[in-house]
Amino acid sequence: MGDNDTAKAVAVPLLWVGLDDQPLLSTNQVLTQVDSDHVYLAFGTATPPVLMGQDAEVRDQAMKLSYVPVRSVARLAISRRHLGELIEVLQRTADKFDSQGGES
Repeated sequence: MGDNDTAKAVAVPLLWVGLDDQPLLSTNQVLTQVDSDHVYLAFGTATPPVLMGQDAEVRDQAMKLSYVPVRSVARLAISRRHLGELIEVLQRTADKFDSQGGES
């Protein structure tokens, strides 16, 4: 057997190191892509454009917009197997959030 022989595997706990040293980034947009090996997750933030004036002026300004930019924050690749684990963790987190009376 090779180096990855699961019969000889030893379980060692994982310890997250330096997590608090990472910046905390807020996102409100998610984009996904799929290929044969991975799922790609892109996270970004879109902010409303500044539109000023009376209602009609604001509406005219909004009608002239061709797009609202999404600023990229992170792009991650994850295997399908790990995507399933992520989905489970996110569902448990959403359930916990809801049970604690968190806002939608």
